[in-house]
Amino acid sequence: MLTGLFLSGCVQSDLSLLRVALLCDPQLGFITEKDGAKSYENQVARLKQAVSQINDIAPDMVLIAGDLVDDVNNDAAVATFKNIIGQLKAPVLLTPGNHDLPDPITVEGLQRYRSRYGEDFRVVVCKGRCIISANSQFWRGSPSDDSIRHERLLLDALAKAKNKKQPIVMLTHIPPYKSSIDEADEYFNIPQKIRKDILRLCEENGVILWLAGHTHITARRNYEHLTILNGETTSVNFDDHPCGFRLLTIHPDQHFDWDFVAL
Repeated sequence: MLTGLFLSGCVQSDLSLLRVALLCDPQLGFITEKDGAKSYENQVARLKQAVSQINDIAPDMVLIAGDLVDDVNNDAAVATFKNIIGQLKAPVLLTPGNHDLPDPITVEGLQRYRSRYGEDFRVVVCKGRCIISANSQFWRGSPSDDSIRHERLLLDALAKAKNKKQPIVMLTHIPPYKSSIDEADEYFNIPQKIRKDILRLCEENGVILWLAGHTHITARRNYEHLTILNGETTSVNFDDHPCGFRLLTIHPDQHFDWDFVAL
């Protein structure tokens, strides 16, 4: 498990400059037309390169926005992913993707994810910001008991951060929407029946940023005072952006820089 990489050296209550590296969709094993038979080999190489460059940058945290491997049943890919990510020097926070859990979620699938990577819902305070890693697969259908527990954890985390006046950063795999809040339900968004409710909760509780993966397309859009960001992946990008990662710098006054780092 990667549990030892979480939290250590990251908790600090004072608002100060926060630098976060965001890795999207490493998805080891995703066969692409460009890389063909060498897809897995190239994805491993790119992830290793990203880890090396992130270590050189030395951010405060590394966030990984899900789809860690392509095939949830590929134990070798999981082991490779964990070995590479284990080389990161900064604390790491993961969120599960639809390729890391059965879709829809099963109890057995949740147990396997947690045994591999640790809890699928986590809250970290870093440089005065509350970073919430939520399991967006629960919003696409899931066992009711675990879904209710997840909702309670999320509501509690939002309320506590608001009470402490901590700006909140959400990390999920699936973004609330791809281009428009009123777009129809599809593979790349959270269903309409709960999309606006979740965004309303975010707005009411001081969420300033929502970081996500899943789309393999770089995007930035705003909902009220909240900015939703999807960065480049290290596997394949559907908009022809080069592979790489994003360096997010949040300043003490909460304005931020969103810089692409090519491999």
